[in-house]
Parts: sequence; C-alpha cells; structure tokens
Amino acid sequence: MMQLNKPYITTFNHPNFGDMVAVTNGSNNINDSRYLMSINTHPYDDHETLVYKSTIAFLVEENKWLKKQVKKLTGIHD
Repeated sequence: MMQLNKPYITTFNHPNFGDMVAVTNGSNNINDSRYLMSINTHPYDDHETLVYKSTIAFLVEENKWLKKQVKKLTGIHD
C-alpha cells in the first residue's frame, strides 16, 4: 500500500469524464495525482460503488461550502 505524507484532495470537472477527484502527495497539480476517480454515477455501477461515489460527492460539496464559510469568516476578521 502506498503511503501519502501530505495528502491533498482536489476536485475538477473533466470534459470527457465529468466530476473528478484527485489525491496527490501535497501537490495542487492534478498531473501529480496518485489516485484519480470519477464521481459521476453510471447505470452499470454496483450498489457499493454507488454508495462510495455518493459519499465522496457529498463530502466534495460539504468541502466547497466550508471553504466559502472560511473565506467569509476570514474576511470579517481581517
């Protein structure tokens, strides 16, 4: 199993694959990703894969909301 020292998770929208999640070892560049996964659901996905992808999609949306909240709060206190 590969160990990541400083895991960094980023999301992006790929023109062919849709919403993607990339995990890198501290880099912000998706070209350095160690793990890359599409979070779009497909009709041939089994139940376990659907649950996994929907959980990741929820966490991605939650992360976007949290980043907005941090920007709001740091803007107030600056």
